[in-house]
Amino acid sequence: MSYKLFPAVLAASLLLQSGLSSVFAANTALPDLGDESIAVISPTQERKLGENLMRQSRRTLAFMEDPETNEYIQMLGQKLVSNSDGARQDFRFFVINNPTVNAFALPGGFIGVHTGLILTTKSEAELASVLAHETAHITQRHIPRLITESQRTSLPAMAAILAGILLASSGHQSGEAAIALTSAAVTQKGINYTRTFEEEADRIGMQILAQSGFDPRAMPAFFEQMQNLNRLNETSLPEYLRTHPVTTNRIADSRNRAEKFQVRQVPDSLEFEHVRAKIRALSPGNPDEITRGFRENLAQGKYRNADAEHYGYAVALLRARQLANARVEAKKLTERQPNKLTYRILQAEIEMAAQNYQQALALYADATAKYPMNATLMRYHAGAVLKTERHAPAKELLALALKQRPDDPALYKMLAQAAGGTGSNHEAHKALAEYYYLNGNPHAAIEQLQLAARFAGDNFYLQSSLEARIAAIREEIKAYQEK
Repeated sequence: MSYKLFPAVLAASLLLQSGLSSVFAANTALPDLGDESIAVISPTQERKLGENLMRQSRRTLAFMEDPETNEYIQMLGQKLVSNSDGARQDFRFFVINNPTVNAFALPGGFIGVHTGLILTTKSEAELASVLAHETAHITQRHIPRLITESQRTSLPAMAAILAGILLASSGHQSGEAAIALTSAAVTQKGINYTRTFEEEADRIGMQILAQSGFDPRAMPAFFEQMQNLNRLNETSLPEYLRTHPVTTNRIADSRNRAEKFQVRQVPDSLEFEHVRAKIRALSPGNPDEITRGFRENLAQGKYRNADAEHYGYAVALLRARQLANARVEAKKLTERQPNKLTYRILQAEIEMAAQNYQQALALYADATAKYPMNATLMRYHAGAVLKTERHAPAKELLALALKQRPDDPALYKMLAQAAGGTGSNHEAHKALAEYYYLNGNPHAAIEQLQLAARFAGDNFYLQSSLEARIAAIREEIKAYQEK
């Protein structure tokens, strides 16, 4: 892949590596160029670019580590993708632990959403409308079309626009100044293109929303909520509105389009309610105060779903180390819904925190027998087994988990610990290399692979595999250093 084909995007990647930002704004829009963009950047190249931006993003963005939250957003996203033009494309949805209201798309099918946006949406359909909009940015190849247009705009001007967008998307006021420094003509063209792409993403996104079984009216409802939020925060524009401007005309167009679809009263899923409660329980702040907030909500009936609120309360109690009370809440939940895996995991994690390891492992073993291929359960179960220093079974569990989530850095870090515990030093260093690689540190990855080679001995297959991986990473580094 020759990155000289799209120098402006290369400049953006270099900006990411220098720490300016790690979000490629999804809303930058250009005229419909049809298949012309494929001649500039193929879907395979776009995917590689997105993977690189994801790795760089992990260096500066707070990725949500909670497995259940990530699995939920991936499940919801895949439901939407399955009803879109990108059904055959590999999408990855992820959550950023940030209280601001924002969502964005990266090249190649990577879509991120902030925890602040998840909590701001008033229904699951509203959250789905945002993900559908971002999915449409990907399926309509808006980012490759941006790259194609960069061939026609002077490199300094396009680089300045990209720098401004990247900075602005990360919350830096200097981003707006960077855009202002470009020529008025280029800047105005960028604004017009933004409107074009946003309108297209609204239209396609609403179709995806409807085909996925959600009420399309959720999209204009969310836009109105954003407009009201803007009025209440005149001095601090919500992050989502910086990259997705909401106007009265846009809301009207969206509402008129939604009225053409049949009204659907779709209740929010229990997973949506539980994830929102868990995000609140794990949000920054004093654990005791967060626990008190849940307790007061339950006492006053201030909740949308009683079980979800009790679940959030139990998670908050666990976080606050009030384990006896957490155990009581978890038991009540399990008695009401004995087959709900989320509650079984909660019970096991409470016992792990109380150092009742045998009881916790028994709970995990029982859950695994019922849900043997559940990725979230594998992650928790492996962590519990690893904490008890049962390295061999932990390694087996992690190997299975990585087959389902090969892009999860945390799993590789755990695998490195498990492999090291079994005495497999070359495997430990190899796993740690992938951890560093996925976290945007290729040089550290190469160092770990070189260490792995020292422990591989005369095994020709292992040595060849390690040398090939080192060569591949070096080639990537070289490609992004080209000018």
